[in-house]
Amino acid sequence: MVTNKMRMVALTVIAHGLLVGSVWAEESWICAVTSAVAVDEDGTVGPPDVGDKERPTFFRVDTAKKELTLLAPKSRRGEVTKLDTVREVEGQWVLSGVEHGRGLNLVITADGRMTLSVVADGVVWSVFGHVLTADEAKAPVAGP
Repeated sequence: MVTNKMRMVALTVIAHGLLVGSVWAEESWICAVTSAVAVDEDGTVGPPDVGDKERPTFFRVDTAKKELTLLAPKSRRGEVTKLDTVREVEGQWVLSGVEHGRGLNLVITADGRMTLSVVADGVVWSVFGHVLTADEAKAPVAGP
């Protein structure tokens, strides 16, 4: 005979399984910028104008916190951009946010590529690079 306690335990286990099964796996990546180009509305192509700041070279993306955090150069370490949208779509991650009046869109692929676009009034920056999951970055490097 099934008691009320047994029913409650069974329902709790089932509910937990349904909830956990529907939650995204939290991901975190270390991203390295390999190239960046800006295109102005007049057709000028060149490096992105970041003013008197150094150009970011490494950043971390954290889906749980919905944040992009600069890691390098040292002068910019710790600058954070909040991400509004974080989605896993067809085996890749698509993230977007707004920073200082600029739109930011980021795609991270399963094979370790990263594409970032920054859109402002009259200019688009295209940034390309590579990523490692945070776990891969912590793993020891195998010797020869």
